[in-house]
Amino acid sequence: MNSKLNFKQIITAGAIAAVVSVVINIILYFVFHSVGVISDTVFVQPNEPLTVVPVIISSILPTFIGACVFFLFEKYTNNGLKIFSILANVLVFLSLSSPFMAVQGMPVAYGIVLDVMHLVVAFSLLYFIKKAKN
Repeated sequence: MNSKLNFKQIITAGAIAAVVSVVINIILYFVFHSVGVISDTVFVQPNEPLTVVPVIISSILPTFIGACVFFLFEKYTNNGLKIFSILANVLVFLSLSSPFMAVQGMPVAYGIVLDVMHLVVAFSLLYFIKKAKN
């Protein structure tokens, strides 16, 4: 358990986490869009409703950025996973208010779905990094 992961192992865990995050978030998007929780009347982008493309991008980019940050903690500290886990949990907790602050008049249910998508990305990355460590 004390062995350190190399860059290839971390990027592989990040890639798997990204794929899992994309699949889950696409499913969430289409399910909640079909039942009307995610609507085309709320503009999360400038004058545009949320589409599946930003969901995909927002699932992939943070995962790989997080994997690179984890690599730095893993390389330069003795407790990379512990420090990264704490940092990731704090940042995810802080990000839960962002849908409500970024979009004026965001319905609560819509914001909660976006928060769930944030959680999927963060916990997917943490899960696959911890799995790679074992």
